[in-house]
Amino acid sequence: MQTEQLILVETFCVCHNVEFSFMRALHETGLVEITTKENVAYIPESNIKEAEQFVRLHHDLELNLEGIETVIQLLDKLKEKEDEIMRLKNKLRFYE
Repeated sequence: MQTEQLILVETFCVCHNVEFSFMRALHETGLVEITTKENVAYIPESNIKEAEQFVRLHHDLELNLEGIETVIQLLDKLKEKEDEIMRLKNKLRFYE
């Protein structure tokens, strides 16, 4: 079984020019998973893409935490609708 790679939250914050408190707030709202080992905070490598997306929303659009949550919810709903449309198109093709 392969273990997942962990990235130091401190390193992530320095590389992306973001405060540790912002990352902690993302974790507290459930948007980012942070693992603590020996009093050191890590982000699982599988969560880096999402964390970077949240940082971009924060920096580029100047969104606060609530705004980020709203955008993510809307993007999730959009993805659900796109999947539903694809399923319906496939069903329609079957009957053509």
